[in-house]
Amino acid sequence: MTDEKKTAAGISRRNLLKTLPVLAAVPGAGTFFLPGRALAKEKSAAGWSICDNCNQMPMCGIRFQRIGNTIVSIESWKEHPQKILCSKGLATLQRLYNPERLLHPLKRTNPKGSRDPGWVRISWEEAYRTISQNFNHIKKDYGADKVMLMCGDPKEPRPAVMRLARYFGTWHYATESSIACRKGTLLAETLVFGQENSGGGCGPQTKSYLVMATNGAWSKPHGWWRMITAAKARGVNIIVVDSRRTKTAELATVHLQPRQGTDAALAAGLCRVLFEEGLYNKAFCDKWVYGVEEYREYCRDFTPQRTEELTGVPAELVVRAARLYAKGPGSYAMTSQSLSHTRNGVNNARALLCVPAILGYIDCPGGALFSVGPKGYIVHDNGLTKDFVDYHWFEEHKKDRLDRDFVPVWNATQVQWNPNMLPEYVKEKKIRAFGGFGVNVMIWPQPQEYARAIRDMEFSFATDYFYRDITHRDMDILLPAAMNFERYAPFGTHGGKVAVRTPVKPMGEAREDWRIALELGSILDTPEHFFNGDPVAACDSILRTWGTDYRTAQRNLPALTSVQSRKQEPYKYEKGLLRPDGRPGFNTPSGKIELSSLVTKKLGFGTIPLYKAPWQPTRDYPIKLINGTRAPYITHSKTRSDCPYLLEIEPMSTVDINPKDAAGRGIREGDRIVIRNPWGEAHARARVSIIVPPGTAGMQYGWRGNQNSQVLIPRQFDPLSGYAPYFETCVQITKEG
Repeated sequence: MTDEKKTAAGISRRNLLKTLPVLAAVPGAGTFFLPGRALAKEKSAAGWSICDNCNQMPMCGIRFQRIGNTIVSIESWKEHPQKILCSKGLATLQRLYNPERLLHPLKRTNPKGSRDPGWVRISWEEAYRTISQNFNHIKKDYGADKVMLMCGDPKEPRPAVMRLARYFGTWHYATESSIACRKGTLLAETLVFGQENSGGGCGPQTKSYLVMATNGAWSKPHGWWRMITAAKARGVNIIVVDSRRTKTAELATVHLQPRQGTDAALAAGLCRVLFEEGLYNKAFCDKWVYGVEEYREYCRDFTPQRTEELTGVPAELVVRAARLYAKGPGSYAMTSQSLSHTRNGVNNARALLCVPAILGYIDCPGGALFSVGPKGYIVHDNGLTKDFVDYHWFEEHKKDRLDRDFVPVWNATQVQWNPNMLPEYVKEKKIRAFGGFGVNVMIWPQPQEYARAIRDMEFSFATDYFYRDITHRDMDILLPAAMNFERYAPFGTHGGKVAVRTPVKPMGEAREDWRIALELGSILDTPEHFFNGDPVAACDSILRTWGTDYRTAQRNLPALTSVQSRKQEPYKYEKGLLRPDGRPGFNTPSGKIELSSLVTKKLGFGTIPLYKAPWQPTRDYPIKLINGTRAPYITHSKTRSDCPYLLEIEPMSTVDINPKDAAGRGIREGDRIVIRNPWGEAHARARVSIIVPPGTAGMQYGWRGNQNSQVLIPRQFDPLSGYAPYFETCVQITKEG
């Protein structure tokens, strides 16, 4: 049954809750659901877990009450640093007991391409045997690198699956972030700083705060809103760069609304003011910043008036924002994704990072500190350590990856493979098999082409919570994944503390992703490399290097467990704490912050972050589309049919359209609309709102069927990141019918 039909069938809050007691009578469910009399005899016990219903990691803490193996209620885990559960977190309990869950391994019996795959239930032994036989056959005949392994969402399986890729021998390991998420922006940070630095919060010494195209009020449910409102109350100057009038933008001292995709021009305009008025930190730049004069010369042409012409931001606001931000010390918040989702996305992000860089707001009190954590911990890869996945091995094999010609800069700087040319790789027999953990082909532009690529592979399998038709229809094996209440791994890392779980037994035959990856690794390689398939032992291999273990951390609950971790301190670049060789400076080729990148220069992609005009609206397609906006109560494709609570809040795709654009088209609030461009067509419901300026529309991706916005996105890519222009295409919007 498709997701649209499930929704139409009426999986509502009320009828799902009515269904739960009935499950006690379902064969095999008795272990998990106790009849009313038995429940009355059982004592209630508390447990702890971590939410995975968002795109953040590590995520928010959950305290639950269980009777036997049945979780009967959940609430915020008050001792956890991220303790406020939003609607998405509260809906995880409903998702856990959704009757549509996958509970047993399945294999297809009908030919690929059939509308009905003919799924039949099989044992885990048969599933593992089938996967290992096919993977080993391809490895023997064609090479291990012809197998692609990928983690989608949730991000939690990444460490275990990356370890599986390493010891199986394929460097073609990808994630949803190497397709279309944060890593495009992280690539910009890497080119500028030599490592991740997405900014920070507003500390006691912070006087100015630059919010770069992110609406943390909705996308970062970790106390970010309380932080920024407190900063506003104590007089911090908040400058927001965002095309939309978001909740965050409404707090701004100055709100800069550039036309979508013109951020590099706006940044050059801001830097010109700082350079020409002598507001930049010359002493810091002379010692610690490379390429200052080259970028300064480039910025000379971006007068406030020309910046206004290119971006739409009034000239006086450009000047005012630059002067206010210079009244530091200042910090910033870099977007998780939107800046990098255009054909010039990485350079847009690089350019904005030049603003705090020339002011010296990097790794200083009140500024944007580089993050610290336990030994070997890698923040942007969500919990893994370099030793656990053998980062060095992946670094050594960058030169062997298929993306070396497609995106040379990405290939040189990122250990995750960029798989956005997958249809071509499959056609050329360079990728023959696929293993996916929580994958979703609708993250790609023109997703039907990627679904076809999976169909044309020799073999594929996936793990998931539910059957997703467009992704899973042509898989050979489908495995049931345990949910966040049912798994041990991974633990959450919060600075110098870790949060572990006390899981209940998984429903049916579901197994946690870490266990699946480790058990497959034990078969494909050796059990010694995969802790004999035990997720707790795998976690302990990390935790013991930090001075604790899983069981000790469980005994400390509900308190988090302190681990050995580097203390946060400013000016790490002066102390040799940022470079592997221990020398002062930044981890870039020059040893300095690079406004002019030696990496892009070496690979033939220029030096400084140039402005490149984005696609412009036309008479036929007059509205710029922002595809991938966030909402506080739903996250992209993750909760489209699994959590009926959330579907009651928003039952179908909703597009923000400005009142002027709506009036000109005869569109009113709630009307059904059609969004078209040369690449596709999608249907949605109109939300008439000033959150978007005239000529712009905001749309979430991930809705299925004819509401799928990804068909509007062409397969044209940023040459640095390989990301598609999700935030650059132009469309026409009309009333349906």
